[in-house]
Amino acid sequence: MANKAKTTALPNLPRGQSAVIARVDDGLTELLEIGFVPGAPVRPMHSGLGGDPRVYDLEGTLVALRRAAARHIHVTLPDAGAKEGD
Repeated sequence: MANKAKTTALPNLPRGQSAVIARVDDGLTELLEIGFVPGAPVRPMHSGLGGDPRVYDLEGTLVALRRAAARHIHVTLPDAGAKEGD
């Protein structure tokens, strides 16, 4: 039986939770151009007062995005049952 990976919008990730970008909504090439591409690892870091904007660690580069933009980025959460190296 195959496990189905859980996918969520980027703003839903808790601080420090790593994930992999699954897709970016159509027509948002500016997000792709700054590195939010499918397959890239991403991790939420700190955020401004009120939670917006939020800083994301995108393959070692810190990028700040407003929640309105980040909601168009969908990420896959790591499988909690998988062991590292599997």
